[in-house]
Amino acid sequence: MKQGSGMSSPFAGIDHVGYVVSDLDQAIRFAIEVLGFELVPERAGTLGAADGDTMSRRFGVPDRATASFRFVRAGNAPVEFLAWEAPDRSTTPARNCDAGGRHLAVKVTDMPAALERIGAFPGVEIREPNERGYIYVKTPFGLEVQLIPATGAA
Repeated sequence: MKQGSGMSSPFAGIDHVGYVVSDLDQAIRFAIEVLGFELVPERAGTLGAADGDTMSRRFGVPDRATASFRFVRAGNAPVEFLAWEAPDRSTTPARNCDAGGRHLAVKVTDMPAALERIGAFPGVEIREPNERGYIYVKTPFGLEVQLIPATGAA
């Protein structure tokens, strides 16, 4: 990776992206059954510490917080889904305009077929397309998915 100041960067690239979701099983099912991603079984597990402040020091979460995580892959792009349990966690997903708002952008070769497939998944909200044909989808587990027509993707 290049750095604008002419200095070499110690960063080699992106390993994966991670999304916190409210329902890990539902997120994995959506990614595999709807988006056609592949499960990465060797990248799954739990996080938590029996005592002390390990979780706070490592993740900035309450000491007794726990999480489960699983990875899926689209081509060579790994995506991690995590579901946290903590007494004071917010269960309201960040909106696109909020700090921490995020989305997963997916290239789509057949938008009508994609919308039909996504629309069959319980609890999704398909939003209005923009002038370039990009469509946001709200999932019931807190992830926003942006559908991008493959012909217009850069």
